[in-house]
Amino acid sequence: MELVITSAIVVGVAILAIVFSRSESHQRNKKFEAVFAGREQLAIDQFYEKYFKDRGVPLHVVSGVRKILEEQLLADMSRLTDTDDFSKNLNFFFDFDSMVDVEIVCALEKEFSINISDEEAVNTKTINEIMQLVFRKLEDKDAT
Repeated sequence: MELVITSAIVVGVAILAIVFSRSESHQRNKKFEAVFAGREQLAIDQFYEKYFKDRGVPLHVVSGVRKILEEQLLADMSRLTDTDDFSKNLNFFFDFDSMVDVEIVCALEKEFSINISDEEAVNTKTINEIMQLVFRKLEDKDAT
């Protein structure tokens, strides 16, 4: 009898987890679409040409950062702009995973073999600032 009750509780918890996960995913998708509505999708080379080529940031940095953002945020970043801001229009990503900012920093450090201080991470909010930070860190590393 205890086994039946325990099994029923486990099944109930699993069903609640699935329902909650779907609801959370639906809310996230709605916020995502609201932020990116009306924007054109840009392939990585178009994104680079439009926002970063004239700033001297290499394509491999732009490509690597955008790939990390897509992987960590589980989202298509093809409609991203250089002025998108994690403290403003992109802050909804943190509503669904409060540790994603730490995961992004760790992934950037690993991918580019750089170190990002806590202060730098806190003060880096826009896509442009992220690209510039990674680029500057790579330049500093190459200079030493």
